[in-house]
Amino acid sequence: MRSLIVATACCLGWCLGWCFVGASLPGCGETDNRAPSLTITPSALTGPISEPTVFTAVLVNSSDPVTWTLTDGMAASGGRGALSGTTGLHVTYAPPLGTAMATLTATAGSLTATVQISSAPPTKTIPGLTAPVTVQYDAQDVPHIQCAQAVDCVAAQGYLQARDRLFPMDFLRHVARGKVAEMIGVAGMSQDLQFRTLFLTRDGKRIEDELIKGIDPVTKGLLNAFVIGVNAYLAELRTSHGALPGEYAQLPFPLTPADIADWTPQDTLALARLQQFQLSESLTAESANGTFAQTYGPGAPHEDLGKMNAWIRAASPTTERGHTLSATASQLAAIAPGNVRRRGGDLAPRLSGWRDALRATADTAAELHDRLRPADASVGSNNWVVAAAKSTAHVAMVANDPHLSLQYPPLFHLATMKSANAADHLDLTGGSFPGIPGALVGRGEHVGWGVTVVGYDVTDVYLEQFLPQASCPGGAAGPPCVLFKGAPVSTVPVPQTFLVRVAAGAAGLVNAGDPAVRAANPGLLAVPPFLLVVPHHGPVIQAPGADGKGVSFRWTGHEPNTRDLKAFYGLNTATDVNTAITALKDYATGAQNFVLADDQGHIAYDPHALVPLRPWAVKDSPLKPWFPLPGDGSAEWGPPGTNCAAPGGAPAACWIPDDQLPQGKDPAKGYFFTANADPLGVSDDNDPLPGASEPPYMSYDWDDSSGFRATRIEQMIEAAIRAHGSVSLADMEAIQADHVSRPGMAFDPIIAALPAGPPELATAKAILAQWKARGWDCPSAVVGTDPKGPAATDAAVLQSSAGCFLFHAFLRTLVSNVFTDDLKVAGQGINALAAVKALLFLLGLPDGAPGTSFCNDVDSKGVTVASKTCGAQVAAALVQAYGTIAAQLGTDPNKWIWGRVHTIQPVSLLQLVTVGYEPGPYARPGGAFTVDVGSPSLSSSGLAFGYNSGGNVRHISLMDPTSPKVRMQLPGPERDGPSASSGPDLLGQWVKNSYFDYAHSDQIKGVAVSIQTFKAP
Repeated sequence: MRSLIVATACCLGWCLGWCFVGASLPGCGETDNRAPSLTITPSALTGPISEPTVFTAVLVNSSDPVTWTLTDGMAASGGRGALSGTTGLHVTYAPPLGTAMATLTATAGSLTATVQISSAPPTKTIPGLTAPVTVQYDAQDVPHIQCAQAVDCVAAQGYLQARDRLFPMDFLRHVARGKVAEMIGVAGMSQDLQFRTLFLTRDGKRIEDELIKGIDPVTKGLLNAFVIGVNAYLAELRTSHGALPGEYAQLPFPLTPADIADWTPQDTLALARLQQFQLSESLTAESANGTFAQTYGPGAPHEDLGKMNAWIRAASPTTERGHTLSATASQLAAIAPGNVRRRGGDLAPRLSGWRDALRATADTAAELHDRLRPADASVGSNNWVVAAAKSTAHVAMVANDPHLSLQYPPLFHLATMKSANAADHLDLTGGSFPGIPGALVGRGEHVGWGVTVVGYDVTDVYLEQFLPQASCPGGAAGPPCVLFKGAPVSTVPVPQTFLVRVAAGAAGLVNAGDPAVRAANPGLLAVPPFLLVVPHHGPVIQAPGADGKGVSFRWTGHEPNTRDLKAFYGLNTATDVNTAITALKDYATGAQNFVLADDQGHIAYDPHALVPLRPWAVKDSPLKPWFPLPGDGSAEWGPPGTNCAAPGGAPAACWIPDDQLPQGKDPAKGYFFTANADPLGVSDDNDPLPGASEPPYMSYDWDDSSGFRATRIEQMIEAAIRAHGSVSLADMEAIQADHVSRPGMAFDPIIAALPAGPPELATAKAILAQWKARGWDCPSAVVGTDPKGPAATDAAVLQSSAGCFLFHAFLRTLVSNVFTDDLKVAGQGINALAAVKALLFLLGLPDGAPGTSFCNDVDSKGVTVASKTCGAQVAAALVQAYGTIAAQLGTDPNKWIWGRVHTIQPVSLLQLVTVGYEPGPYARPGGAFTVDVGSPSLSSSGLAFGYNSGGNVRHISLMDPTSPKVRMQLPGPERDGPSASSGPDLLGQWVKNSYFDYAHSDQIKGVAVSIQTFKAP
């Protein structure tokens, strides 16, 4: 089906000049016998242009390459402008500052075509501006906004985000507010039901509606200005009847600008909460842990505490661990034993009554998780800061590369903003998610920062016992109730109306609850008339069955009195790390590791967030927060006697006090680093529950408890300091581009110790030994970025490529052979992080030790059908991986080119086939858990190792007070558009790990290529 769609798209593209006319293309018709010709589209302009514009060469019956030239026209006062390139069918003309005239010429062999261009600075209108706003564009098409007041800058940012990224803004606000069916029809209803449920407060309100009530005046003014800017663009689009971005072509119903509703403050707040949920929920992990415990936990039908020890682990799997707040570099430590004991042996029986409800919850949560954070892509962000005392440039430095799914256009939108009002302290350079004002990553006037996910445990899953309706306070006529602290407590029913699009235009929206509509549309999902909320926990995510067993969950994102936008604006305008830390005290949800550097040379680390205080979560407690908890009142948040379920928001006493959260400033070692790992080392003994005089429980496994990347970053910083006493910009860039495999290092002694076996085993071991000699590097070994391009010729590169290739094929095979059968009994799929941690733990145990039963083969009922040691599984997997590669690529390792199979291909947000919105694939270095993350799926089969997440920006700032330097990468264009006509090749630069100098503050004056102005109507 896909090939048919592509062929059809090519024929459509032919008509638009995307293909050579007359070329021999499947399904494109007969050969064109017209004489060769060349034209340019557009061939004539009706007036001056004011923004970068794409011109396309249309060739008829010619295959000559097209070249472009630009010459001055008459009376040019601002220069002639610039071209994005000089060859190819498409070129983007960027007008200069001021007015200009120029001639654009396309040449193909003896054919030429020209178009006359005139340009002038555009003026757009945004209601409510206090003064005109000037926007200058650099060569990357990044807008640099200069304004009189901060609100004016933010209004312009809203306009520009809507102009450049309307589709992701529009689509994701529908996701966050549970209204996707209003865009895509019936297919969106199940997702809408999920998000309507997830984002209800404890009193049944929409979280975005409650957040807007408590917003402070300054933040509200900025948010309203942003909204006005977005709607100014929407109004302009409707008036002009302009075309919508190409991504709208993916939708099953054609929409017009008139179908797109105005933006609201609640849209931004909902969008922010969606991103915070994506980065902080542990609903998926906890429900999966529950189903695993139902199978293998204490008292379970297949009780195997060794498997529990191996699969559900808090500790890092290696003996070398770096922690953010360690006073010195990483130290060697023993592998921690398991901590599951017979004590608390009621776990599985306690969960067993909820077997069906938990299994359904786990399946739904896993589906949702994969939609938000695709498999094997849930970890990977890095950041670090270096103090001036350890910096070669004698200024503090900050680096960040937050990893999320790679989309086209990219998830981040870049912009700078500078207010002429000194009191605003707004001089901002960075990037934000479209729909959210300010910058989430970047630097301000005096402070630069980076963010990664901490992985605090801020979610609990509760097993709710619903009572017979007659036992509820309202009787048969009242709402359902649950048993809580020995008494019935009524739930809160929340009526819902689901609108579904069944045709184009506003008239195409129908009410899914209308019987007549349902009769006319039999494909509509049966939706409940109301959702339920347990008032002391949160939304019911699995409705009770006949036995009254249901599931609810509590998440800090349900708190209505949080001020996350205020915190980010305070960070954006901070004057030093101290004021940044003060601002972050307002940051509550979606916990982030903030590393901070200021232009006075100081650095700090502050992962502030609301983290529940769980007094019952202490050493040897039978209640483990990483499993589903009883909803009977025995596992509540906050101190006894404190109402931590107040509808208006839990009081401060319900959260871990600020001074007990991880934090630090100006450490003696001169740097901080994070990579989603345990910042404190509280997991090293594999028991994160605190004993006496230990910090309160914060997390079971953080966000990447492997520690592979964290330790590698620390070691590279330490190596730079040992080599020349300081860390340079080049060192910062090298760390961000590092693709050495620490999992390869960890498995090396295990593989090296394997006894002799078949010849294939010896050959495979020799290949991996060569890889070790080359430092476990994972280069693509492709010249350029095309997976089909020529291979490298350097022997060391080829040896590294072969070793990396073989290792990943081996690791995938080993993971599958050891875990697939046991997990199938528990109704689960493979979790790559848990699998790698478990393997390294198991391989350190003697044969027959508890847990090594994982290495046996079992049938679908959990009965052992073949007893195997874990060492034998390693040897067999290595032989099997070698044989698979050799069968497909031959036995010459020099032809095992990693970049042919290890590729990245960004996709459009809906991940459907849209012409021009799936650039690539591109060959990439790296692999599982490398710093430059390129983690392929370990649950797949075969030799395809493509991956789908990466650094959504790569950012480095040198906080020089007189000559600031910002380096940036963005995996795609600033503006929405097909990849063939999207202007500067930022994605190509990102693939090659190539930075551009991101002009900060007044630096734009020397590099601007075009300008536009905004004013009030």
